[in-house]
Amino acid sequence: MHTASICTIGDEILIGQINDTNSGEIARALNKIGIRVVYMVSLRDDEKEIESGLSHCMDLSDIVIVTGGLGPTSDDKTKKVVADMFSMPLTAYHPGQLEVINNICRKRGVELSDLNRDQALVPLGCKVLINREGTAPGMIFEKKSAPDSPPVSIVCLLPGVPYEMRALLEQLTEYIRICYPIRDIIHKTILTYGIAESRLSEILSDWEKTLNPSLHLAYLPAPSSGVKLRISVYGEERDTAINIVSEAVNQLKEILQESIYGEDDDTLESVISKLLTSKSKTLSVAESCTGGRISSRITSLPGSSSFFKGSVVAYANSVKTDVLKIDEMIIEKYGAVSKECAVSMAEAVKEMLGSDYSIAVTGIAGPSGGTADKPVGTVWIAVSGINGTVAHKFIFTGKREQVIERSASQALNCLRLFINHQQL
Repeated sequence: MHTASICTIGDEILIGQINDTNSGEIARALNKIGIRVVYMVSLRDDEKEIESGLSHCMDLSDIVIVTGGLGPTSDDKTKKVVADMFSMPLTAYHPGQLEVINNICRKRGVELSDLNRDQALVPLGCKVLINREGTAPGMIFEKKSAPDSPPVSIVCLLPGVPYEMRALLEQLTEYIRICYPIRDIIHKTILTYGIAESRLSEILSDWEKTLNPSLHLAYLPAPSSGVKLRISVYGEERDTAINIVSEAVNQLKEILQESIYGEDDDTLESVISKLLTSKSKTLSVAESCTGGRISSRITSLPGSSSFFKGSVVAYANSVKTDVLKIDEMIIEKYGAVSKECAVSMAEAVKEMLGSDYSIAVTGIAGPSGGTADKPVGTVWIAVSGINGTVAHKFIFTGKREQVIERSASQALNCLRLFINHQQL
C-alpha cells in the first residue's frame, strides 16, 4: 500500500495565528483514493528545517504533500528548498501561470511587479498544476529509478491558502491515481449514543477478538455526537473489503441495537428529521438551560420547516408561567429544574404550537446555581407524544458549554428512542 506524509509550512501555524485546515482536507482526499496517511508535521519558515523535515517525510512515505511557503515574499522558502533538493534550477516561467497572474493584476488594477511575475517561476523539470484561484502554481517533483519508469516517490507543493489548495487538490489526486496502482481504503463509521467509550470497549471486547486481520476499529468520542466507531479495511480488493465491512456492521448492529443511531455523516438531528418526515409528524421544543441550542441544530437542516413547528426559549421562570402557562405552584413546589416542570413545559409547547411531538429541557448549566440536591449539571428532559409524556433526569459533568451541548444531544436522543418506542 502506498503511503503519504503531509507537511504544512509557516510560522503562522506554529504560533497559532491560523488553524491548519489543509492537512485534514488533504488526508480525506487521499483516503478516498486508497492512500494511507502515516505522518503529519508543521515546519517553520526556515530553509534548513524545511529540508530536514521534507527529507524525513520522504523516508517515511512514497508521497509527500506540502502546503504553504509558496508566496512572493522573503519568508516563503519552500519552492527554492525543494528545487535545490531535486537539483532543478529555478529558471523557467510557466506561461499558463504567468497568464493567470497577468489577468489577476489587470482585474485588480495593479501593475505586474517582479514579485508577482516570479510567482510563475518554476523549477525546470517539475510538473506544474496551474492555480487559477491565485498566483502560486502547484508543483510536482518526481524521484525515479530510471527515466521511463514510474516515480519511486513524489513531492507535491500546493499553495497554503485553503481555497487555492482545494482548487488544485483534485488535479493532484488524479495525477496520483495515474502514477500508482492503488487499492481502495474502505471506511465505515457507525454512530452510537448513550454508552461511554470505556463501557463500549468492554461490550465489544470479545467481538474485537474475532475481527478479520484486515479490519481496523477506532473509537472516536465526542460530547455532541456520542462515540463514533470507525471501521477501516486496508490492502484488500474493493469487493472483499466491502464484504468485510458489511459483515462487521451487521454484527455491531446486533450487539449494540438501539444504541446505534446512524452511519457516516448522520447526526442526531438528521436522524430525527428522517424519522419525523417518514411518519409525517411534527415537532416543537421548549428550552430553558439549552437556550435555543436544540432548535438551532434542528433548523440547521435544509427542509426542517416540513416538520419543525417552532420553539419557546423559556429561560426565565416568568416565561414558563406567562408564555407556556405553567402553573406557578409547580415551580414553587418542585422548582424549575424538576420532572414536573419539564413535563409541563413539553405538554404546554406541544399544545401551544400544535405539534405531534415535543421536547422540553430544564436544568442547571453552571458554573453557579447548583445545590446539594440539584448540583450543577442536573438536567431534566421530557418528551411528549401522542401516547403520553416521559421525563428523565441526567447529571452532566464539564463546563457550561459542555453541559449545554450534552443536554441538547441527549434531548434529541431521548426523542429518537421515544419515537422508536424504546426504553432509555
